[in-house]
Amino acid sequence: HDLHLEMMGHYRKNLNSHIVYTLDDNFYAIPGSNHNKANLYPDMRRRMKKGLELCDRLIVTTEPLKDAYQSDIDDIVIVPNYLEKAIWGELKSKRRQGAKPRVGWAGAMQHHGDLELLIPVMEAPKDEVDWIFFGMYIKEIKHMIKEFHDPVKLEFYPEKLATLNLDLAVAPLERNKFNEGKSNLRLLEFGVLGWPIVCSDIFPYQKGPVTTLPNKSSAWINAIREKVSDLDALAKEGDTLRQWVLDNWMLEDHLEEWLQALLTEQKFQALVNRLTVKQQLEQS
Repeated sequence: HDLHLEMMGHYRKNLNSHIVYTLDDNFYAIPGSNHNKANLYPDMRRRMKKGLELCDRLIVTTEPLKDAYQSDIDDIVIVPNYLEKAIWGELKSKRRQGAKPRVGWAGAMQHHGDLELLIPVMEAPKDEVDWIFFGMYIKEIKHMIKEFHDPVKLEFYPEKLATLNLDLAVAPLERNKFNEGKSNLRLLEFGVLGWPIVCSDIFPYQKGPVTTLPNKSSAWINAIREKVSDLDALAKEGDTLRQWVLDNWMLEDHLEEWLQALLTEQKFQALVNRLTVKQQLEQS
């Protein structure tokens, strides 16, 4: 907004500070199916460019986001999204809690286009699984949803998500520039709960022990049917994914990476030196 740009200009002019901007979305490529598009200024590119020019560094979560903004600011650092171990590490989700395998999805209102991909996918095995949704749904799939959970405040989201007790999670994404710039946060949140995942074969989801598929309904239907036919194998798949998340994607294990991204090189080295001296003194 105008006020934000005015404030940033004040910071730039009057404060001797290292100003860091963080972005987790490609605001230059929001698709029409995303309801947030209607809330953006028509001159969003100009506004973003002006804001970034007032900053020293931009932190983004993915390589495609770095590519999207590289003409607007020289200093761009990539720091992936991580989960807080203190919040997510001890969460538990139960398996085999229904008469049928529980297959589900969770997300917010901007996923209308992504959920359209599920319409034929949900129809075929609707008598073989129970579909569980949390956060939103589109009217075309409402009649196939066995259980729907309303959105909750952000601080209650992790604990609420765990109560879905899914046997299998799905993560569809339309193939467009906006989604290609997204992070793998959905895989991390589902995975840390031990839910095996069937997801779209798109940049954010192409690394990790998950099942990536083209956005073809036949491929998704076959994969879901195959997976829910062997719940023991499905549980092992979920355990493997959970361990992958715990081993690689916990925020507490990447604090130095964040500090280095937020600070200037000089301040980072000074902090490292102070911590090294403190550690040496404590050991002596």
